Amino acid sequence: MKKILFLLVVVVILVGCSEEEETVEFTNPYDYLHDYISLWEQSEFQDMYDQYLLERTKAEYTFEDYGTRYEHLYDTLEVDQLSVEILEEQEITEEDFKTLTSYEVPVSISFQTLAGEVDYRKDVVLEKQVDEEYVGEGEVEIDPESPWHVEWDPSFILPNLEDGDEVRLSSLPAQRGEIVDRNGQLMATNGEVYELGVVLENFHESSLSELANILDLSEDSIKDKYEQSWVQPHHFVPIIKLSLEEKDLVTQATSIDGVTSRISMDRVYPFGKKAAHLTGYIGSITAEELEELEGQGYSSQDRIGKRGLEQLYDEQLRGEEGVEIYIEKTDQSTVTVAKKDAKDGETVQLTIDMNIQEKLYDLLKEENGTAMTMNPLTGEVTSLISFPAFDPNRFVLGLSQKEYNALMENENRPTINRFASSYSPGSTAKLMTTAIGLNQGVLEPEEQVTINGSTWQKDASWGNYYVSRVYTQDTQVDLESAIVNSDNIYFAMLGTNIGGEQFRAGLERLGFGEDFPFEYPVNQSQISNSGSFDHDVLLADTSYGQGQMLMNMVHLTSLYSGVVNNGDVMTPLLTLNEEQSVLIEDMVSEDQASLLQQLFRKVVSQGTAQSINLPNRQIAGKTGTAELKSSQEEDGVENGIFVSYDQSNPEMILTILIEGVQDSGGSGYVVELAKKFYE
Repeated sequence: MKKILFLLVVVVILVGCSEEEETVEFTNPYDYLHDYISLWEQSEFQDMYDQYLLERTKAEYTFEDYGTRYEHLYDTLEVDQLSVEILEEQEITEEDFKTLTSYEVPVSISFQTLAGEVDYRKDVVLEKQVDEEYVGEGEVEIDPESPWHVEWDPSFILPNLEDGDEVRLSSLPAQRGEIVDRNGQLMATNGEVYELGVVLENFHESSLSELANILDLSEDSIKDKYEQSWVQPHHFVPIIKLSLEEKDLVTQATSIDGVTSRISMDRVYPFGKKAAHLTGYIGSITAEELEELEGQGYSSQDRIGKRGLEQLYDEQLRGEEGVEIYIEKTDQSTVTVAKKDAKDGETVQLTIDMNIQEKLYDLLKEENGTAMTMNPLTGEVTSLISFPAFDPNRFVLGLSQKEYNALMENENRPTINRFASSYSPGSTAKLMTTAIGLNQGVLEPEEQVTINGSTWQKDASWGNYYVSRVYTQDTQVDLESAIVNSDNIYFAMLGTNIGGEQFRAGLERLGFGEDFPFEYPVNQSQISNSGSFDHDVLLADTSYGQGQMLMNMVHLTSLYSGVVNNGDVMTPLLTLNEEQSVLIEDMVSEDQASLLQQLFRKVVSQGTAQSINLPNRQIAGKTGTAELKSSQEEDGVENGIFVSYDQSNPEMILTILIEGVQDSGGSGYVVELAKKFYE
């Protein structure tokens, strides 16, 4: 009996020890919050809603109020790099767990949006569900395994967001940068224009024909605008924009009842046609352009550069649009959530001097061709024009179909950019032949070549083809006579003596056959259609500037500037922030450059350009006539070229090319135009 009693005592003791060693595991609010945050950062809104929100929260907010709104706002605001961090993770004691039913945890919420960073603090309240089975007498006992749930409201999505509030996005437009000349004169800017429109409650359709006639628009184009679905009788309906210079037209139109005007801002080009091909213009982005520029911040509402410098420098000029995210409260007050200020576009300052540009354009505007000036000592291009031209303001303000058709059908092609085009250089190419001959030791300037008559061919293999010259009085021709009198035969002989391969190599050293390093894209200068010389006739013709050689005028002017700059050709510059550099070092030696300077002066004092031998100036230069024809027998169209500078002030070299001078005196006509410029 004693033995049995002992065993019972042992069992009781063991059972008591087992109960004392058992520990109760309570669920921890931090564990649930960590899981909730993990789902949040992965945008798993459905699981967040179903598993972690309090029942009373779900009763107040549907999933559409919660998850769908999260997804929509995060997508619209381009939320990225979401981070939620617990700020203070406190230790909770076992005793606290026994009575803890609500717990508050401070967190930091941050993310990036299209308007910048949003960073705010939020106190997260978690509650533990109390199971009725654990309700004792007089106190609540907590189920250790009961989960924790989050009490949620809209301020979790964005700071200060409350029920009934709306989240708004507002774009902050950037000012497009200006294009200015070297002196700060505005070439492209944002200025005032007239906006002409109608107010239907005062406008009578019987006046439509009169208005269309004044504005040179079709009646249908005007009706299409005021018959749009949004138009109300009291609305101002924009019809057309006009420059401030068209005040008389505005006055005439607004004399009609219901037609009124207001001032608005738009892109304007103060010099109009005088710099049109250089500045270009802006216009509405097309679907194709939007696709091509995808990912670069453009929208379907943008206007972008369409031609010229507006297109070339669009990225710098357009700036960066700003954006503001704000909350609109039920009382119409607003609270800014994030704001990225607009970044205005950069100002592009050119080397162009609009005083020179304007003077040159006014002189040549009735012609077809191109002209430019350059500082040969620095490479700075100080004017660059193509003529005839168009008014870029009309493209921005809105061309009528009639205006557009007139431009496209104009036989003088005012929309063609001629300074970016390439032309046959005519006799101005004799500089290149001379430089190659001097560099390769084939040409001795004082060596005389016997030339009799006005025609020459290398040998009988040329058949009926001959090179001809105009000046025949000189039979013993040296370099001086050949340049002063522009002797084609002398240079044809020189080219064939140099040889095709050496001549091609010499031209390549001078920049032919490769992209020319100029900010404004211009056509490559070509040696020939094939890039080489297939026969001696082509080589001979090219040597005096015919053949298939083509040059852009910036390239031609640069090579001539090398003569003025004692043999070094400077890289042509278009903007003032470009560094000066030598493009071709020692195109010719300094002594050879000095000789050429003397010879180009004699072209004016004794040779083909004597009409420009002005008093008080030391004009030097080279004429050229490029004859464009398909056979030697026919009379072709002629382009006249004159490259010149004043040796008493050698900081500007002038090149003028005029198309179709065959009935105006050839290159002599171009010399006369240059004379007016210098005068």
